[in-house]
Amino acid sequence: MKETLMELLQQEQEKKALLQLLDCNRKTTPFGLMLTEADAKLLLSQRKAALRQQHRLEFGEGIIPALIDAFCDSAYITQETYVETLAELQDIFYEYKNESLDLLTDSELLSFMAQQFESVCFGDVEYLRSTCLERFCRAIRQSKPVLEKERDEYSLSEGGNPYENLGEEVQWDKDLFLQALLDLF
Repeated sequence: MKETLMELLQQEQEKKALLQLLDCNRKTTPFGLMLTEADAKLLLSQRKAALRQQHRLEFGEGIIPALIDAFCDSAYITQETYVETLAELQDIFYEYKNESLDLLTDSELLSFMAQQFESVCFGDVEYLRSTCLERFCRAIRQSKPVLEKERDEYSLSEGGNPYENLGEEVQWDKDLFLQALLDLF
């Protein structure tokens, strides 16, 4: 009886997660992105594998809807690459949640990932994984004692991300370029 009840609860949770992913299509359709039921099932299956591989547990809706929300407007994701890119980003998210020693909130990590994906990596998922996030999480681990003192449940809700300046990737700064150009003349 116990196994049957657990199986029923698990099936119900999987149905809910599937419907939640399909509901994301309302937001992504204007960007030309849409998940089929088979796509959503594949992502949920890969979610289980990624969680198992990273030795993580996740309660609730999972990270996929938040990933979709953060990346659906990317200039580098097309319908043809949508599911594959989401699956890779999901794996990367769980990997770097661990690598950051869980010092980052989900939204901090997603925000950094999306910003780097768009402005530094130009849609290159492997560059995001192997360079940007690797350097970022190394900086977080090295700053851990200082950052832990600065963060508590109240300061987290006050906004601001103490990690935003830890990325090492060079980014285009139009104002800096124009100022340097003016300095030349």
